[in-house]
Amino acid sequence: MMKNNMWFKTAFLTFVFCALGFVESRADIQLTVDVANKTASTVVVVYQTTIVEIPLDDNGHGSHTFQHIGAVHASLFYGMDSKNIFLEDGERIHISFDGADFKGTVKFEADGGKEKIFKYLNQVTLLDVPQEKMALPFDEYAALVDKKEESMMRILKAWKLDEVSPRFVAVETGRIRYAYASSLMMYAVGHPFVAQDTTYRPDEAYYDTLKKYAVADENLVEQKEYREYMKEIARMFGCKKEEAKTPYDRTICMMNYIADHIEDDKVKQALLNVLAIEQVEQYGISNIDELLNLHGTYVTDPVLQAAFKEKYDAWDLARPGNPSPDFRAWDVDGKSYTVADFRGKYVYIDLWATWCGPCRREMPFLKQLEEEYKGRNITFLSLSTDARKADWLKMVKSHPMTGMQLFLGTGSRFQTAYKADGIPHFILLDPEGKIVNANMLRPSSPDIRSYLDRQPGL
Repeated sequence: MMKNNMWFKTAFLTFVFCALGFVESRADIQLTVDVANKTASTVVVVYQTTIVEIPLDDNGHGSHTFQHIGAVHASLFYGMDSKNIFLEDGERIHISFDGADFKGTVKFEADGGKEKIFKYLNQVTLLDVPQEKMALPFDEYAALVDKKEESMMRILKAWKLDEVSPRFVAVETGRIRYAYASSLMMYAVGHPFVAQDTTYRPDEAYYDTLKKYAVADENLVEQKEYREYMKEIARMFGCKKEEAKTPYDRTICMMNYIADHIEDDKVKQALLNVLAIEQVEQYGISNIDELLNLHGTYVTDPVLQAAFKEKYDAWDLARPGNPSPDFRAWDVDGKSYTVADFRGKYVYIDLWATWCGPCRREMPFLKQLEEEYKGRNITFLSLSTDARKADWLKMVKSHPMTGMQLFLGTGSRFQTAYKADGIPHFILLDPEGKIVNANMLRPSSPDIRSYLDRQPGL
């Protein structure tokens, strides 16, 4: 539907040839910031699924080195205000401003006159097609979208940014193209609402138009608008309604579609990686074996693997050797405790609740274990996950219970971090508060004594 005008073709071919020099020679991006009259302690850079906080020293100076970026649009935040920036491998960028007037005083400096790119990004806005135009038949609406795209392409050309960065022009061309392609995609949702036509169903012309843009393009794979479009194509054509009842199910069917239908390996890996990262960031790492199978099979690029591992590890807080996630729990007198209060000894933690039958069955074994290890370098700590503190208090006061008894409550971050979906759940920490075993043997286990006796210094 959208015309591939000569400008688009020329810019795109220019990028293809110029990009050959970039693919094999990625370099770091050095960003420095100087803030006069500092009113915040950091600046924040956001791109794709990454958030980078850059601390400012007492003089308002900060710096950061970005690695393996490629070429991406990004946002620079200072407090609640932001500016658009462009990160391109090998660049040296300096940004300065007055903290009392960020938007009015910001100044960009970049190699080769590329500050002109920052000026363009903060001055030019993509023109929307008015929502009410979705009431038109699809071919007429698509013609209006074509005109908007062509108008933006003319504006981009008029800035003559190919003189300072052909790569930016190619990426920005892709951003424009896929921003308007997304407008076409939204027609199926917007038309029934705007036209008040509940009988509308997209026809073959609609789907054929969308498929024309579903092209695997390595040169645009780091571009947000392109990636979002390709992910939505995967959802639209890869997910049957009955197969995508949950966000995780939807992610899996999208990943399967991409694995089966995208032949370009770089594009396939990038799209699979971003879907996996988004799922983990939003919903964590519980019960994601199918996702890990898909990701582990198809995503082999070390940079992408490292990016996913970083997001995964941020959720995998209960790895042995990590400092234990913290808690705040209370004794019967209302005194609060945290993990730090138990430093210096091993800590055997029992997550339990008064209503839990299996928890109660472990209590005699726990009491016997405490007796045997009395005087040794270990504390036995029971954390109640009851919803009502009164239930816990009643049981603690009416039953002779040994060890340290504290009330944690239900739904705590501590319990979530350890993925303790079921109780009783036992944990062993070392004297420094680091995790020895996040899923420790039960007191009733015949092997627990030999396990504890192997711990150095216990």
